[in-house]
Amino acid sequence: MSKNEALNIVITGASSGIGEAIALEMAKDKHHFFLTARNQERLSKVAENLDKMGCQVHYAVGDVRDAKEVEKIHSYVEKAFEGKVDVLVANAGVGYFGNLEDLTVEQYDLQFNTNVKGVFLWLRKVLPNMKKRNKGQIIVLSSNLGLKTDSRASLYAGTKHAVQAMVWCLRDELKGTHVKAATINPGSVDTPWFNSKDVDRTKMLFAEDIAKTTRLIIEQSETSNIDHILLLPGKR
Repeated sequence: MSKNEALNIVITGASSGIGEAIALEMAKDKHHFFLTARNQERLSKVAENLDKMGCQVHYAVGDVRDAKEVEKIHSYVEKAFEGKVDVLVANAGVGYFGNLEDLTVEQYDLQFNTNVKGVFLWLRKVLPNMKKRNKGQIIVLSSNLGLKTDSRASLYAGTKHAVQAMVWCLRDELKGTHVKAATINPGSVDTPWFNSKDVDRTKMLFAEDIAKTTRLIIEQSETSNIDHILLLPGKR
């Protein structure tokens, strides 16, 4: 998409971490935003920062796991953007790690409903109009664990493999159109997600690394169609 064109960008999970970093990165070019997340206080602060940067910004609190809430928020998006969504960044996600037998049914439901169902619910809302306009970019925040597996990550990796398959199938459906879909597959990223975890954060990626990768995908030329980008920490 043109670097000089003001785009209508929807970001889920936009209240902190990667979602916030993507919003701040793309706000440098005065794009238009609709942000959604579950934490109203943090979400409103991100929206306020984008407004100060000179962007048109709308936001709504909601849960990507809930089909009715996604339906409601999408109706707000349609009104704000007059039916025109140029970019969807499906970023909302959760993760729990541990030996498979120690993980709970509640953790299973939360991860699959957020990481997989949440992506599905948003894709099915934005795709019809993108196809009608024959234009649009979908970016799904996946993980390096969507391309491989690891111990103590059975459920989380399962969700990301499911998302990877979903996007790859979608890419086949979109052949012959100008609607594009890609995943970003980072290793560990230093975000508030790790605040309560006993891990070494000195060797992680920064959220800004993911934001710059998102920009690369959004601004790719019409002659390219990025499939996925695997990002690993430089300090390993």
